[in-house]
Amino acid sequence: MLITADDLHQRLVEPELVIFDCRFRLSDPEWGQQMYAKSHIPGAYYFDLERDLSSALHEHGGRHPLPDPEVFANKLGQAGVTPTSTVVVYDSGEGMATRAWWLVRYVGVEEVYVLDGGYQAWLNAGFACSTQAPPKVDHDYDARVHPGWTVDVDDVRRIVTGDWDAVLVDARAHDRYTGEFEPIDAKAGHIPGAVNYPWQNGLTEDGRWKPEHIQIRRFSEVMSKGRPIVVYCGSGVTACADIFALTLAGAKDVRLYTGSWSDWISYPNNPVDHA
Repeated sequence: MLITADDLHQRLVEPELVIFDCRFRLSDPEWGQQMYAKSHIPGAYYFDLERDLSSALHEHGGRHPLPDPEVFANKLGQAGVTPTSTVVVYDSGEGMATRAWWLVRYVGVEEVYVLDGGYQAWLNAGFACSTQAPPKVDHDYDARVHPGWTVDVDDVRRIVTGDWDAVLVDARAHDRYTGEFEPIDAKAGHIPGAVNYPWQNGLTEDGRWKPEHIQIRRFSEVMSKGRPIVVYCGSGVTACADIFALTLAGAKDVRLYTGSWSDWISYPNNPVDHA
């Protein structure tokens, strides 16, 4: 799940290795592509959150709906990905790499790693960088979707009403969870019954992932219940960071509410809590 800069550097020559740069800022959507053009890990392709890791907006489905699996699989194929590839994703701490990690696994690639410490770890190690984008290749990749990995608004309503015994985890910052601060979405607050585990708390100050034993301790209460865990955030992006941390901790049944908070509040009759 995690790979260090040193290990990645040693594996750059492996023919089955494919790297994706996922740097992106919601406040400046062109920033990631610009940073990639200036400098990136040699051989890395660029994945844009809104153009590659999401699909078009609709009335419902949240701000970053999942891409169509076959469209996304085609983009993987153009980077040379096969079912036996080793895929490495990285960002600069914005929480986008784990969205890519989740999506690549969602469509059937098994060996997918997140670069621990992101691009800064690569720079800190003093390894060479590139400004050249690798060529696209003529290769087909057929998506093999894991349907049980996602939930929709109806599933979450069942949790809220008590018809489904699952744990609902909100991965947003605490002040967004409580409704004290909402910089993006039209309504503030959280889905009733959700517990708050801000995704940033899974990382150290230098952007590395806290080790397994800390993630186990961090999620001990929700994991001890032995129930499915459903994670959401604002739009289904940084929720994947909590899913990554829960997977590090050994949780088995963890699902993504793909539309997340921005989908939930698109239905006027869905209840909202503040705390």
